[in-house]
Amino acid sequence: MSAKRDLQFLLRDKYKGDWQKEFIKDAVRIEKGEPLDFVIGWAPFLKCVIDLRYKPLIPRPETEYWAELAIKEMGKRKSAKVLDIFSGSGAIGIAVLKHLRTAKVDFGEYEPELIKQIIYNLKLNDLKNRKSKVIESDIFKNIKGKYDFILANPPYIPLARKNKVNSSVLKYEKKSSLWGGKDGLYFIKRFLAVAKEHLLPGGEIWMEFDSPEKEKIAAICHKLAYRFEPKKDQYGKWRYGIIQCRI
Repeated sequence: MSAKRDLQFLLRDKYKGDWQKEFIKDAVRIEKGEPLDFVIGWAPFLKCVIDLRYKPLIPRPETEYWAELAIKEMGKRKSAKVLDIFSGSGAIGIAVLKHLRTAKVDFGEYEPELIKQIIYNLKLNDLKNRKSKVIESDIFKNIKGKYDFILANPPYIPLARKNKVNSSVLKYEKKSSLWGGKDGLYFIKRFLAVAKEHLLPGGEIWMEFDSPEKEKIAAICHKLAYRFEPKKDQYGKWRYGIIQCRI
């Protein structure tokens, strides 16, 4: 998106069309390459407002795409116990709570600053009193429950492809939310090694991944006795998978 277009969105969404001194300062931030969502301070996600004050990973349209499909699948059940792991801003789990009143959602996140972000976003979206729990955990270390759905957007960008990542992302977004080790699979391997222990019978994992790693993830799932169904995003790229235990 061009800087000119970003400035138009900034003026509309943050300043409601009213030119102010602060707008000029924010315009400079845009010109320097800071992501528009960080300058505005929030991002939309499935009709939720996701505050970004603690600089979580900015929610992407690709994630919004599969999260909406997952929510539709959950809606076919009378209720659903859900884990949003590698939660970051909490966007995925917050969208589940907003659209499914019978859902119970646990949020798993390792970084203390992002724990604060999730709690803030629950309150911002009037969901603080809904059935939810925020758990500080290194993947599954402090998570004891079992779930109908585990929704995961782990860090998955390979360090080997760092030179192909947008410079704005490299400069402004949390490194811990981006990098998945040299091959992009470090967190995915750790996650899948334990995830089946936290699935209820008939449970599903919906996991985002980097398109070039599809075949490697399929091999990991086969080795761990999972069924892996890769899916494409709205742009035609392999982006997420539905994973279940083989019976």
